[in-house]
Amino acid sequence: MKEYSLRQLSHGLNKGQWSSVDLIQMYLKRINQYDHSEPKINAIAEVNPDLYQWAYLLDEERKSKGPRSIIHGIPIIIKDNIMTKDKMHTSASSIVLEDFYGPEDAFIIKKLRHAGAIILGKANLSEFAYFMSFDDMPSGFGGRSGQVKSPYSKNIDPLGSSTGSAVSVACNFIPVSIGTETNGSLTAPALMNSIQTIKPTMGMVSRSGIIPISHHQDIAGPMARTIDDLAIVMSIIHGYDDQDLSTHAIKERQFNFLKATDLSVENKRLAFIRFTNMDYTDEEKHIEEEAKIIYQNAGVETIDLEIESKHIPNFDTLIYDFKVDLNHFMDQYMKDYKVHSLKEIIEFNQADPDKRMHYGQSIFEAADQTSGTLTESAYHEKYQNNLDLAMLITKTMNTHKLDGCISVKRTGYAPIAGNPVVAMVAKALVDDQPRSLYIIGNHFEDEIILALANLYEQATNKRIAPNLDDLR
Repeated sequence: MKEYSLRQLSHGLNKGQWSSVDLIQMYLKRINQYDHSEPKINAIAEVNPDLYQWAYLLDEERKSKGPRSIIHGIPIIIKDNIMTKDKMHTSASSIVLEDFYGPEDAFIIKKLRHAGAIILGKANLSEFAYFMSFDDMPSGFGGRSGQVKSPYSKNIDPLGSSTGSAVSVACNFIPVSIGTETNGSLTAPALMNSIQTIKPTMGMVSRSGIIPISHHQDIAGPMARTIDDLAIVMSIIHGYDDQDLSTHAIKERQFNFLKATDLSVENKRLAFIRFTNMDYTDEEKHIEEEAKIIYQNAGVETIDLEIESKHIPNFDTLIYDFKVDLNHFMDQYMKDYKVHSLKEIIEFNQADPDKRMHYGQSIFEAADQTSGTLTESAYHEKYQNNLDLAMLITKTMNTHKLDGCISVKRTGYAPIAGNPVVAMVAKALVDDQPRSLYIIGNHFEDEIILALANLYEQATNKRIAPNLDDLR
């Protein structure tokens, strides 16, 4: 089945080459062929029962009024920790939430629906966004739906928590998806599944209605096969939400993501970062050198910098945030549900441990030992220390007047400090060693790093699709 971009799908809808109903049938056929039967990749948690009704209504609206946006009538998959007010659950891939229906749409879902997107279904994820247990829980595993598999190789870990969102795009079950991350759960599965993603600047995208880990770091972002598709989805989901304090920073700001990939990058400044305490393979060195030539030929000024990478003990603060933020979420949205706090989730799982906690719940238990008030002096000291360490890249960009830093190494600097980062496919995945190239940008300069990423993608076109029949 051919892979289509959002612009190609939109053009076909406008020209009458296909309808939204046709697209739904096309993607569902592929999902049924590969996700729900052998090799059972298991990316999709559930399909929207009202899917055909939405497709039909949006087809009729296109005929009578024209499209609402580029994504009018185009299906999208949403990570199953993002609330939707419909007949689909919001379960975080857990058994404890397998009966939970969101009382309202998350803010970004409202924006997607307003733009005419069709929510085809929910994607599986690592249970509770991979924040449940220290005890060797595999990436992509959830008690509700089981294990998400790599579409490229049985030897590749799908990684991160947005596994189903990434895999569904890689498999061409959907053109684009929405994932979330706290520290790497967008960029890690993008790497391992050979797709593109952007972790937006903190405050660019609302978190209202998303099951949380940390109000300091949680963010939603698009996952796609092309940089332009990332920009199109960002044009829809970014924006001010009066219920999310982080977005107040952009209340008076205007962004034009639809034009991001057309922005000139001439005279922009990029630093190629080498971390002195990390090892680099010949393949990684070649990827960097090739990228450097591409950018220099396009008029981008590049410099080489060596930096010692510092370990940031991020978990030491997330464990405090989680109890507060999860309990607040449950108090806000789950008053009528069977559990109402982290403590009650722990007790529910303990009642049937073999079924409900295959790999334990040691993170839950550790988080529940905190006060749940964020009043601990140790918490504030650790948070400030971590933030100071994470600001290294931001300080580097300020010192050298940079538009971005580029590296083959994935780090925690951007998610902890709130910078935007784009993960770009950096090799054709024909072995068991995927590679991404990462561009970290200045706060709220997401459009610039998308433009820089688009230049690299257009010059290299590294990505190849997985052969799903090889997994049988």
